Order: sequence, then structure tokens, then C-alpha cells
Amino acid sequence: MVNKSNELLNGWTLIARQTYKVYSNNNSYVVMDSDNDVVMICLVTEQDFEVVSSNWNLNFKIIPAFKTVKILNVPDED
Repeated sequence: MVNKSNELLNGWTLIARQTYKVYSNNNSYVVMDSDNDVVMICLVTEQDFEVVSSNWNLNFKIIPAFKTVKILNVPDED
């Protein structure tokens, strides 16, 4: 499994599996898995990373000092 780094606004970085897709509109983001299921909906500002909605079993870690968010879930094997 390979992770991919996704640059977000205001210096934030989202690290997730390479199979995940990230869509954006201004400072809003939607992360989808390989089955096109929504994993997370989030907003970013200069100081904040806000999870608006997430999959019920989402496991992630926010590292504020580096403005980094890492999705820790391992997707199901196809």
C-alpha cells in the first residue's frame, strides 16, 4: 500500500492511500475511496482543520505543528 501526499490550502497536507481521491472547492475537500464512498469531508483555514463529516470507521491523525493530516485506515483489498 502506497500513501500519497495531497497539498491543501493554507499549507495543510493530507496523507492518504494512493487509491483515495481528493476533490476540492475553495477551502472544502471531499476524500473518496476506490469504491467512490465518501471517507471524509473537511474544511481548512490558516489555523484549523475541521472534519465536517466522516465515514463511521475513519481513523486519522492531525499533526498541527506540521499542518498535516494522515488517514490511517487501510482500504479493503479488491
